[in-house]
Amino acid sequence: MELVGVAEIALLLGVTKQAVANWRNRKGGFPSPAANLKAGPVWTLESIQKWAEAEGYEIQLGAAADGAAAAAPAKQAVVMAVMNMKGGVGKSTVASNFGWYAAYLKNLKVLLVDLDPQFNLSQYILGAEGYEQLIEKGLPTVDAMFQPSQGQPPVQVNKLIRKVKNWEDGSCLHLIPASLDLAWTMRLALERSHVLRDQLDDVRSDYDLIIIDCAPTESILSTATYHAADWILVPVKPEFLATIGMPLLLKSLQEFKRTYPNEDAPEVAGILFNDVSDRVEHTRSRQRVRKEAAELKLHVFKAELNHSDSYPTGARRGQPIFMTDNARTERKNELTRVGNEILERVGL
Repeated sequence: MELVGVAEIALLLGVTKQAVANWRNRKGGFPSPAANLKAGPVWTLESIQKWAEAEGYEIQLGAAADGAAAAAPAKQAVVMAVMNMKGGVGKSTVASNFGWYAAYLKNLKVLLVDLDPQFNLSQYILGAEGYEQLIEKGLPTVDAMFQPSQGQPPVQVNKLIRKVKNWEDGSCLHLIPASLDLAWTMRLALERSHVLRDQLDDVRSDYDLIIIDCAPTESILSTATYHAADWILVPVKPEFLATIGMPLLLKSLQEFKRTYPNEDAPEVAGILFNDVSDRVEHTRSRQRVRKEAAELKLHVFKAELNHSDSYPTGARRGQPIFMTDNARTERKNELTRVGNEILERVGL
């Protein structure tokens, strides 16, 4: 029986010892030690291999993982926009909970960007009180990035980022918040749609994943998103007129490609059913959405997010559903399945 300690596990999985310690605290399924020695806990190699396989981590037997990582070039973050041209589909709920999942449970460095003048994502992440404090202090929000120059340059991205959570293993959850001022600013920034891409490029090497929460209408903000994003995730609530946003989104994306033929347009990662219930109308609506998605050649994720009162409860407190009191285990597990499927889809 081969035994491994924290240092060996870190080498096998190509991470730091702090990351392994973090997994022990955060991940309920991490194996229990086979023994606790004076030098520290040890595990069977077999148990670590089974856990790593289940979690999607690659074992690097015999590899000097730390040396290989040090020699690797800086990795650029995947930029994913959460977008639908129909409102009320839960974009901010999806963006906030998926961001928390990727940072807290998958140990990624995550930056959330609120690009909606309604600033729901900002309130979800900071909590109602935290957001009020941000506004009271007069801290800059994402609109400052787009303000036309009037003798002074716009605020740079590093001054907009709020470091919500930083963990010892290097994973983090950061936010660029929004405010109502964004709606007014964008009226004056018609020639500055490239700014979001340019500013995010300055910090892409600092993160693994950047998530943009978008407004539900066609505007200069849509163009800014297309410039910046690699992927578009489309949340759909299965209800009456659920399909209305999909052709509008594709039409908007096609117009971007015609207007900017030399730009790399984002790819639609797929449709995610959100706020699902067992109502007959929801079942019929999902059938209609799947049919139209097939006609439009859009991917539909297998995992879904069901309706849960724990989502708004967590939002008021600035917490994801898996940290919310009284949230059902199955609702938490759904987020894990959705998160795993999305990350695999975008190559993370």
